[in-house]
Amino acid sequence: MAGDNLSRNDEFCEEITARLLQLGYEIEEGDGEALLFAANRTEERIKNLCNVYRIPDELEFKAVDMACGEFLSGKMVSGELGAYTEYGGRLIKTVAEGDTSVTYSDDAMKNTENFIKALCGSDSEIICCRRLKW
Repeated sequence: MAGDNLSRNDEFCEEITARLLQLGYEIEEGDGEALLFAANRTEERIKNLCNVYRIPDELEFKAVDMACGEFLSGKMVSGELGAYTEYGGRLIKTVAEGDTSVTYSDDAMKNTENFIKALCGSDSEIICCRRLKW
């Protein structure tokens, strides 16, 4: 039973790593522990909120995004998210068509915070899989 849980954790961490790469975050050598913590915390949060023993299939993708949000949030709080916020968090502020001009938002940290909140989502997306606890 414990072996199944360990292999599931490895698979879940691989999915999180792939999603972080899609989002533009380069996995660093020391990220393994933080990644595992984010995966475990997200899994426990969903299981406790839904009163289930494993993450429902309907929430697999949501769980990966939540774990990514948890991971990036931890990196941001510890100040280790520098390059990601500097480049990945930039949003277009204005676009002018005549002589083509594009202005980027100066508030990269705020954009990154909003992005991480969106990844973490709200409990309303999880509640649909909740089971009654007797």
